[in-house]
Amino acid sequence: MSIGFLKNYRQIAVVALGGNAILRKGQSSDPDTQRGNIAKALKSLEPLLDKYDSFALTHGNGPQVGNDLIRAHTAKQMKNLSRISLSDCGANTQGRIGHWIITEMKRNHAFSKRRIANIITHVYVNKNKFAPDEYTKYVGPWLGAGEINWNKAKNREIIYKAPDGQNELVRRVVPSPLPYKIEELEIINNLIMHGVITICCGGGGIPVYDPTFKGNIDGSDPSSIECFIPSDVVIDKDRASAVLAANILKMNPDCDVHLLILTDVKGLYKTSELRDEDFISEMSLNEMEGFIKSNDLDKGSIKPKLEAIMHFLKSGGKYAYLGSLEDFDSNGSGTRFFSIDQIKLFRKA
Repeated sequence: MSIGFLKNYRQIAVVALGGNAILRKGQSSDPDTQRGNIAKALKSLEPLLDKYDSFALTHGNGPQVGNDLIRAHTAKQMKNLSRISLSDCGANTQGRIGHWIITEMKRNHAFSKRRIANIITHVYVNKNKFAPDEYTKYVGPWLGAGEINWNKAKNREIIYKAPDGQNELVRRVVPSPLPYKIEELEIINNLIMHGVITICCGGGGIPVYDPTFKGNIDGSDPSSIECFIPSDVVIDKDRASAVLAANILKMNPDCDVHLLILTDVKGLYKTSELRDEDFISEMSLNEMEGFIKSNDLDKGSIKPKLEAIMHFLKSGGKYAYLGSLEDFDSNGSGTRFFSIDQIKLFRKA
């Protein structure tokens, strides 16, 4: 069925949905609970339908991948079933969470008549060999040291560490390299520009590596038969979302593309104490660069979000938003980030 190209589409968004929107800490991981959380999230996202002609929806998948790794470990121990790679777990969760989101959208009156698609997305990372201190992301089950075949793990380049304060149990750790290219970008862009709400880049994407990569997007050899190697790493979802938003803008320079990062906090604060008097309601690109340099930011949460926003604005984006999903579109909620030119117009107005 032909859906026709809508040439007048101008307002486009990439919406990065935090993993807490699907499974909150301490909750049961059964599908009904997660789908219930998605249904609540979609109620908060209904204003998007009035603000934007079309949008991409990205999402986290950390808890779901962790649970899949636990299942795989248990199945190996009890039934000697083959282990599942981290990249395969990412693919599994992209399909499953995409299915849940589409199901709840079709049950939501505001979304039910919209065209929706879920795209299994592969995202290229900039390296595949890492120093020991680059293994920073904990994944999968807690294990006792006696459960691990250390020689076999070393041969497979799998590393286990004991988190701070934990002596008896260890968890697997993996690197989180930078994303730089999206394999399915053209398909995703075409869907969005045809008015299709497109779920993509789930969990930051399924990581793949191109050994011919030379340090820039145009530095790979498309004729290489070994340029698409699955990589067992973790991609930051917000950084992948920024790459997506920047490339959609590049492909559609006449469109107004926004990057919206929705999480479980109101927005950006001057300190980690999250006091109301320290809340930052707007910030320019220059101010953000200074803020990142002058503050010791948490590498695991707020810093990647700010770096993602900075990448998007430096790539030509004019506006980005960081704020709470539950308060999205409320007056005074969220921190708004502007390019240098746009902040001048905003503050002048």
